[in-house]
Order: sequence, then structure tokens, then C-alpha cells
Amino acid sequence: MLNLKSKLLATMAFLFGAGLAIAQDSGPLIDLLVKKGVVNDQEAEELRAELVKDFVANTSAGKLNLSSALTELKIAGDVRMRYEARSGEVAGDSLSRDRLRYRLRLGLSGKMLNNWAWGVRLETATGSRSSNVTMGDDAAGPFAKNSDGLNVGQVWVQYSPTSEWNFIAGRMANPLVNTLLVWDGDINPEGFAEQYKHRAGKIEYSATMAQFLYNAANTQKAIGVATRVQDMGLLAYQGGLKFYLNDAGTSYFQFNPTVYQYLNEQGARNPLPFRGAFSPTNIFGVNNLTVVDVPMEYTWVARGVPMRLFGDFAVNLDGDQRAKAYGRPDLTGEDKAFQIGLQYGKAVNKGEWDAKIGYQSTGAFALDPNLVDSDIFDSRTNMRGWVFNANYALGAATQLTLTYANAERKNKTITAPGAGDVGTNNKIDNYKMLQVDLNVKF
Repeated sequence: MLNLKSKLLATMAFLFGAGLAIAQDSGPLIDLLVKKGVVNDQEAEELRAELVKDFVANTSAGKLNLSSALTELKIAGDVRMRYEARSGEVAGDSLSRDRLRYRLRLGLSGKMLNNWAWGVRLETATGSRSSNVTMGDDAAGPFAKNSDGLNVGQVWVQYSPTSEWNFIAGRMANPLVNTLLVWDGDINPEGFAEQYKHRAGKIEYSATMAQFLYNAANTQKAIGVATRVQDMGLLAYQGGLKFYLNDAGTSYFQFNPTVYQYLNEQGARNPLPFRGAFSPTNIFGVNNLTVVDVPMEYTWVARGVPMRLFGDFAVNLDGDQRAKAYGRPDLTGEDKAFQIGLQYGKAVNKGEWDAKIGYQSTGAFALDPNLVDSDIFDSRTNMRGWVFNANYALGAATQLTLTYANAERKNKTITAPGAGDVGTNNKIDNYKMLQVDLNVKF
């Protein structure tokens, strides 16, 4: 009688075509067999390990001395070329900035025996909210490499004792379901996260808790200094419900209510540069922020075309105190933010395209200005406006993307706080942005 490995190898050879490429491509099939109950988690791990050993022993990859505990090794990343134009108006005067930019992200990840995994990703640029390098900005002269270094963008370890639980530590991809209303997509938070996901019929339940180190004090108590400085933290508690409306999984509704809580964010004991109250002269202050955020979406297929209706609503429960600390106790209504939009199509294979349009409004005291997206509204709160995005698939892994944003200052009596690229004057009246991207994934 054929053993377990022989049976599964025969099955995968039939499905994918004979050849040692099975060792690389069999992951999704093994996961499916576990889900269907054909094999258990331990048998799946043993099979993955044996397939990798076979692949290494019988191909040129055998020249690599891979760990015997390694069951999967993956190299992935992307290269992006961008043209970007930003402009803003302040009291009748204008500022514009046109740039050519590029981005490289190179990741290496692996799965190990006993349900462990790890990953490292290198990125261009040093900022938390951007991996872009501006061409021609080198101080050492034409074609120098001052700003062209690689930095560690992600480094993490993960333990998954079952298919429903994940425990992650390190600098990780954001583990929370979120939108650009609250989080810039380039931010890789540091700390810990715990995830649970369970599906019962057409309903999927999920929960995520995160403990991020927002900013370290470095030296908590220095010699000769009486005041102790404390590390700042950001805690997140997220639940989730996903309702599948068909068996194919192409139609569903989901929402993910989230609470964000800051630790040691106020007073003279938190680290610079976040010390002190949020004000016209201190746009980095994170005092009085307890944010409740509810991202949601409805996805379906209409006459063969994928459609997605998405939205997000956030409110700062301490917005009145944040407004008071800013010096404007009369603006307690500026504690809310929302986003709503519609996407038509989905660009995946060559020749496919999609288009997305959305409206977004952010009160000055609703969100953390250090986390909001750095592109569409120039890293600022107290802004509102429209965003348009379109993608065209030049190939299975190559896309041409156009993004356009047009926004204005929401409340004209106060600034639009944020560390944006369009000048340092936060009394920006109007803002426009155009990006044209060529992105190649590998």
C-alpha cells in the first residue's frame, strides 16, 4: 500500500504536472488537504519537509546548504518607478513639487518545522511612511548614492500552533485590518501581535490584539537627571466578522471594529519628539487619543465583474480634550473621520483593469497625524477631498497605476497639521497630487 507521502505526491503530480517544481508549488494544495481533513497538521508539516529535502537533493538547489528544519523558503518583493506631482495653495500663493522616484523591497521568508516561520525584508529609504527614493537628490553631486541605501523594513518571527492561531514578534507587516484613513500602508509597526481566526459555515470570526512600541525612551533614567522617561506604547484590540454570501467566496461583507489606546503619551516623561500637547507648533503630540475605528467592505461580482464597496469610520473618544489642549475647546466636533468609496474590476491577469473612487474627511483631532497616509492628503489631518485610482495589468506581475487626489482644508479657522511634503505652512488651502507608477512584483 502506498504511504501518505506517495499518495500526495501522485496527486500533486497529476494536478500540477510531474516534476520537482511540486516542492515549490505544493503549499496551497497541502493547506487545502489539511482544511478538507485528508491530513492533519503534523502530517502536513512532515510532508512539506520531505518535499523540500527531495527538491534540494535532486536539483541544483542542492548546492545550497539549507537547514533540515526548513520546510519552505520564499524570495519575493517588488520594484516600482514613479512620477509624482504635488501642489498646494496658501493664502493665494502656491507651491509645487515634481519628482521621479523609485522603490525596491526585497523579502526573504521561511517556514520551519513545528509551526514556526520567519521573515526579513529590505527596503529603500529610511522613513516609516515611505520607501521611495527621489532621483537626483544626492548632495554629493550627479548620480551619487547618498539616499540609495537599503534598510531593514521588516524582521519578524511567527508561531502558529494551529491553523487558527498566530503569534508574531518583531517589525512586521501591519497585522490589523485597516484603511489609508488611519494607517499609511508603508508603516511596519514594531512589537507583538496575536491573531485568531475561525470559520463556521459562511461566517468567519477573527480577533487581533497588538502591542506596538511607539517610541523607545532609550535611557529611562540617566545619571544626574532626576526625571525618568518612559517608553511609549500603542495597543490595538480588533474584532472581525466576515459573512460569505456565496460558496465560491467571491461575495462577502466584513467589518472590523478596532480600539487604539496609547500608553505613556502625556506629560514630560514620554520620549521626544512626541512630548507635549498637540498644538499649532507641536504637530507630533499624541495626547488625548483613544480612537475607535470601524473599517468595512462589501465585495460581490456583477455580471462577471468584481465589485467592492468600502468604507471606514473613526472617532476619537478624547477629542474634546485634544481640542482643548490645542487651544480650541470650541471645536469638539472635529473628532471624527470617515472614508467611503467604490471599486470596479480587479487587475490581476494581463489586460485586466480596475478603477476606484473615494471620498475622505478627517477632523483635526480625530486621528494620529503620525500614522495617516503620507500621499493622498500629504500626511495631514483637517483635510477632506476626493481620491481616484486606476490599475492596468501589463502582465501577471506588472501593473501600471494612476492615482489622483484633490483636497482642501476642512476647517479654515485652524491649520492642517502634519509633516507633509508641500511646504511647512500648515494653513494649506488646497492640495493636489498625481502619481503614475510602474510596478513589477517578483
